[in-house]
Amino acid sequence: MWAIPTFIAIIFGLLAYYNVKQFSHRTVPIVRRRLEVQLTVMILVEVIFNFFATSPTIILPIQMKLDFAPKIVMSDFEPALMGVVKTEFSAATHSSCYFHFTQAIYRNIQRLGLCTIYNHDDDVKHFCRQLKALPLLPEPVIEDTYDELVRDLSTNMSKTMKHLLEYFQEQWFAKVPVSQWCVHGLSMRTNNNAEGTHLFLFLLKTHTVIFLLAFHSRFNRRVLVHHPNIWSFIKFLQGEESRFYHMNIQFAAGLGARAKQAKTIVIQRRIDCLDKRYYDGLINVMEYLNGLSFTVPKRKK
Repeated sequence: MWAIPTFIAIIFGLLAYYNVKQFSHRTVPIVRRRLEVQLTVMILVEVIFNFFATSPTIILPIQMKLDFAPKIVMSDFEPALMGVVKTEFSAATHSSCYFHFTQAIYRNIQRLGLCTIYNHDDDVKHFCRQLKALPLLPEPVIEDTYDELVRDLSTNMSKTMKHLLEYFQEQWFAKVPVSQWCVHGLSMRTNNNAEGTHLFLFLLKTHTVIFLLAFHSRFNRRVLVHHPNIWSFIKFLQGEESRFYHMNIQFAAGLGARAKQAKTIVIQRRIDCLDKRYYDGLINVMEYLNGLSFTVPKRKK
């Protein structure tokens, strides 16, 4: 009897859906580990196909000739992950989490020592919120709108924002393509619902598949120690297996997505209204950006 936890078996099953013929010779990403002084990196694990060859979870999709081909992938901004998605799912649209984008900007506001002026100067705060709202614009106008936004700054504001703008240009135009962080037109702009267990949401033609790719964030919260021993790890896996088994039953029975909060619905209506006014030619792009900036959540002091 197979003792592979269901969520691990499903990982290999979904990969088998994607490319059965080459599955035994592929190097596939299935685990991620957070290092102390580095960004989260992808660890590539060589799949030993013969070990899993008799698993029903893999044999069944091979027999059914299922094709796992996601149309949209939502994730955070980890470079290794971007490369893997581009290689493995070249036909999919890969967008990154808007929440992570705004968090990255705020972390750099803190790093650059701008928190005090950000909290007390309304002009600085409004400009930063306009930067955070850029991903909500249509992709073709983002760079030109950014240039216009910078040109309109006063001399004093330009000096104050100099290092933040240098970071923004280097990170969000040079390193990360605009297409990666543009979330215009997406009803789901974050992966927050999935972040606790590192789920990936793949939107397919007929239904939504929630794919558990890694779980180190949840692992850290549940284990509560930096270096758990093997027995703690095994106990955690047993608990996760039981949890995932019940989740699997619930989704198979038609469990839907979590209902949106009233605040989220109101914000989406504002964005939809601004989109319509812009496309109808009632407002220009700077007025459009200015309106979108008020939909960006405020940071608490």
